[in-house]
Amino acid sequence: MIERLEQQKRLTSNQWKLICTANVADLLDFFDFFLIGYVTAALTKQWSLTYWEGGAILLASGIGAPPGAFFWGWLGDRIGRRTVFIWSAVTISLATGVMVFTPGPDAVVPGWLFLVFFRIFVGVGNAGIYTIDLPLVQEFIPAYKRGSAHWSRRCCPPAACWPGSRRGCCCRSSAGAGFSWSAWCRSSWCS
Repeated sequence: MIERLEQQKRLTSNQWKLICTANVADLLDFFDFFLIGYVTAALTKQWSLTYWEGGAILLASGIGAPPGAFFWGWLGDRIGRRTVFIWSAVTISLATGVMVFTPGPDAVVPGWLFLVFFRIFVGVGNAGIYTIDLPLVQEFIPAYKRGSAHWSRRCCPPAACWPGSRRGCCCRSSAGAGFSWSAWCRSSWCS
């Protein structure tokens, strides 16, 4: 099997699908990263968050990443990388979906604490994406194509910044908190 893979002259459609799926997963991860930064900036003024509360929201996914990487890596070796890739994406989706119900700052569980709790699970899921998609792509691509298959994955973070800033801006216009470029942002993107 390995010899046959190394003799390949062109990538198959399934290999391209795998590369594209990994790229989209990385793009969505960085979109989430940029978006939470813009949303936290908006909520800081509206909710009168302290420096530590805003920092905790931003740091929370980083807290979930190390145990998530260990868990998903271990599980990927046991049940297979494809299944784990799907389940880590489901984890991110569910945790992000629950954040729709974030309460206000004066609730029994303050909104910032609610966000921190579920951002930890986003970090657990994101660690699964990274832990699994790199070896998944590496093992199904011929050795001479691995470098070119992975350069495209590094192009995704900048590509996620623009949509993340756009969505953050639209959130800002409805939240009433301020960015220095809010007037331009609302008039050009959110109208």
